[in-house]
Amino acid sequence: MTAPPLTVAPAEPGEFPVLGDIGVRAYRSAGYTDAGLNDEYADALRAVEERTTGGGTVLAARTGAGAVGSVTLAPAGTRWADLARTGEVEVRMLSVAPHAQGRGVGESLMRSAETWARDHGYQALVLSVVSSGGRSTPHRLYERLGYRRDPSRDYVGWWHPRPRMWFYELPLTGSR
Repeated sequence: MTAPPLTVAPAEPGEFPVLGDIGVRAYRSAGYTDAGLNDEYADALRAVEERTTGGGTVLAARTGAGAVGSVTLAPAGTRWADLARTGEVEVRMLSVAPHAQGRGVGESLMRSAETWARDHGYQALVLSVVSSGGRSTPHRLYERLGYRRDPSRDYVGWWHPRPRMWFYELPLTGSR
């Protein structure tokens, strides 16, 4: 039996609640409760509609069974961009439903984010990832996709328990 095809496109309003719940479940299943997935951040993960306003874009991954993940793209200067500088788009809240993890959904979302950013004329995609425990699955994904770590932009999260955040950049102009 063949798996249903995976597609990625901008999220539709009817999917917002499902995508928010997927975000919370994904972050909890990945153990990010220890790195500060508190009620405030869980609420932010559920705020998909808010992320689509004010210049942000949410891409949704779908199979025949419906939405299985999402990623938020926040250009510099928009409400959800914390790190992006002029010409950069910040990747936020990449999440894949626990049952769909390990099947290429996260990679498809990240490749679609790159295409979206290129199509909109941005120079780079940037992101940060919890790194208190060293490299893990997200780090390996980003590095495999060509993201480069820039330690000069690393930081310590302001939230409890103040996790180390590694900064990554994917240049979209010139060679990688």
